[in-house]
Amino acid sequence: MSETNELYTSVAYIKNKVDTLEKIELLRLRSDNVLKQRYLDILANANFRAVYKAVDGEKSQKEIATEIGKSEASISGYIKSLVEEGLLELIGVTSKGRIYNHTIVEQAYHLKRQL
Repeated sequence: MSETNELYTSVAYIKNKVDTLEKIELLRLRSDNVLKQRYLDILANANFRAVYKAVDGEKSQKEIATEIGKSEASISGYIKSLVEEGLLELIGVTSKGRIYNHTIVEQAYHLKRQL
């Protein structure tokens, strides 16, 4: 039983550290107006904006392509670029396909509201 308690304590400690790092990253992002403007400039492109707005952490690339009316290959390219820029991240692979969600950048800048 003490091993279980030790494991629980270790997991709680790691979670606390990760939460602290996320808060620090949020503060850093919120103070970087140049980076915010860069992201807004990227999302000024209608295709990037449409993909960014369609991503919700549940839809697959194929579903996003259908929703937007673009080919799955083009959506894949847009998603790849948004991942490279730090706006989206892969959160899982399901039977539906790859699932993406917004990164901490969305929490820092609330970009979806500004689009």
